[in-house]
Amino acid sequence: MHELTLLFGVADQVERVTRENGIDHVDAVVLEVGELTPIVPEFLIDGYEVISDEYDFLRGSKLIVDRITGMVKCRRCGREYPVVEYEGYCPDCGSYDKDILSGDQFVIKEVRILEEPEDAGSDQNESEPVESDTEEQKGSETSPEA
Repeated sequence: MHELTLLFGVADQVERVTRENGIDHVDAVVLEVGELTPIVPEFLIDGYEVISDEYDFLRGSKLIVDRITGMVKCRRCGREYPVVEYEGYCPDCGSYDKDILSGDQFVIKEVRILEEPEDAGSDQNESEPVESDTEEQKGSETSPEA
């Protein structure tokens, strides 16, 4: 299950961002996972429960996985289409020759933190994203299965 290896990498990147921004705790981590990757979102979610207990700043936080549709562009006719839905073949011309537009990524989209209310009398807390300049990209650098 290489998802655990990926999650440790995500945790390390989130830890770097939280340290740089003076953040003690994370409310949620949002990942974008393309449907063309070999990553199983359910395994990420299950593994996150284990991983988050290993890091104080993640303890009690949640993982949100946004699944990104695999979109391609046909090299023959130019049609853009969801590749998995059409099993790789262009629905217009039947060609199998295509370029990937989206769906092959594995990215840390955002890190959400629970902000303290500015007004001490306020009962509302808002979750605010912290932007990271680092993206975990799925590709040839993917770690071996754990």
